Parts: sequence; C-alpha cells; structure tokens
Amino acid sequence: MKNNFKNKSDREKGVLSLVLLALVFASMGLFARYLATGFLLFQQVYLRMLAALVVGVIVFRKQIDFSKYKRVPLKDWVLIILRAVCYSLFGIILFTQAIIITKYANVSFIGSLPMTAVLGFILLDEKFTWKKAFYVLLAFVGVVMISVADYSHLFEWGKGEILTLISTVFFSLSYIARKWQSNLLNNKELTVINFFVAFLAVFLVSIFKGDGLPVAGWDWGLLLAVIGAGTFNTANVFLTNYGFQKVEAVLASNVLTLESFFAIILGFMFYQEVPQLKDLIGGVIITIAVIAMNKLETKQ
Repeated sequence: MKNNFKNKSDREKGVLSLVLLALVFASMGLFARYLATGFLLFQQVYLRMLAALVVGVIVFRKQIDFSKYKRVPLKDWVLIILRAVCYSLFGIILFTQAIIITKYANVSFIGSLPMTAVLGFILLDEKFTWKKAFYVLLAFVGVVMISVADYSHLFEWGKGEILTLISTVFFSLSYIARKWQSNLLNNKELTVINFFVAFLAVFLVSIFKGDGLPVAGWDWGLLLAVIGAGTFNTANVFLTNYGFQKVEAVLASNVLTLESFFAIILGFMFYQEVPQLKDLIGGVIITIAVIAMNKLETKQ
C-alpha cells in the first residue's frame, strides 16, 4: 500500500489527500456536538486547537525545523494569520455553532458547496472553461438534492444553514490562500504554526468576552474527545495544506463535495438518519462530478 502511494504522481496524491480530507471534515461535527455538552462554544474550539497543536508537534517533530519560523517573510506571516483566523475564528466557530443547533447532515451538505471553486476562479485567476463550470454546477445540484427537504422552498434556510454557508466561505478562503504562500515552510511546519495562531486568536477572544477558563466538569469522555478532535484537526489542516498545494482549487473543491456523501454514512451510523432515495442519487451525482473533473484536469 505504501509503495503504491509513493508511485503515484504528486497530483494523484493530492487528490487522495483531499478525499480523505472530505471524510475527516465530515467527521468533525461528531466531536463538536459531544464537546458542547461540557464546554462553551469558544472554549471547545480553542481546546481543540490546543490539542491539535500538541498532536502536530508530537507527530511531525522530525519534519519541523523551528528555526525556519525566524526567517518567515512578512507576507507569509500575514497569510498565516489570515488563514488561521479565517479557519478558526470564523470557519470553525460558525460551523460548530451550526452543528449544535442544526441537523447534522444539513450542515455537512451545505459545507460541501463548491465555494472554493468559485473563489479559485475569482481570486486565483484559474482557467475558466464551460466544462469546469458544468461539473461545479453538477456537484452543486447533487448537494441541493441531498440538503433540500421541500423543493418548492429552495431558499428557506434556517439560522444554522446560514451560519454554515458563511463558514464555508471562510474555510474556502483559508484553503485557497495556501496557493499564495512561499515554499519556505513545509506542510507540517505550516500545520503547526496554523494551530498556534488559531489557538491564540480564539483563546484571546474567549477571554475578552468573559467565558473564563474551562477548569471544571472534566471527565474521561470529554478528555478523549478533545484529544480526538485535536488529532482530526491536525489531519484536517495538514491534508488541506498538502492537497491545495498539489491540486487546482477548482478540482479540489469538487473533490471536497464528497463530504456530503460521507455525511450520509456518518449520519446513519451515529444518529440513525436513514438516507432517502434523493440522498443516494445526490451522492452519486457528486461522485460522477468529482470523477469527471478529475479526468478533465488530467487531460490538460
């Protein structure tokens, strides 16, 4: 298995990492809901960032050269801070609030909207073709089929759905900003510094708003959930850095729409949400769009 992975091209490895990222991201709501039973919103998010920082340092310690952080240019520091703030203070905070008050599957489905592809066209000046636009639209149709309960009211979304949509914009901005960073720091080093800045940002806002420190109410379940969330967050940011370094934003966005398909499976496993026929059809449409976009990019 390891040799097969090594033999793949960088682009193929990037696509595989993004498929795994879609699964990891679809799983994050499980931790968010469980941790909401013991912590306030900002508390659970900065605890997850802190755990991710510790896990990242331990796992990637042999690939991290801490002296390189002293040589990071100002432009890269601005991008690091921008990405960390977009990812944590807006993306994760809004996503976590949404997952607490909204149906699990709905949040994941709306989070699968190909926002990164749209921003890729706008901000990265990636080559626009009608075929690419068609596959992005096809993936969007699949997500709509899964997420909309009443097709006569397509735009009647609740607070949780709106928060999810806003969080998706900030996640996507954090993702594509990877393209603007230099190659001074490798993906492991970027992952660690991202969590350090993200932890500081959310922690300081939490203290400023008067949340206090989460010193009481701990049990083994919450501790394990914080460690698990930290591990998944580490995988999330590393796979984001790696995948968006190797793959164009448009293709990457389409691959990440697989999150909605994974959400159907997780919703059934953990919350007994039985997928309807329209959910299965939507998942198939998304999968077809991802495969078609992959083949289109391979030919270019």
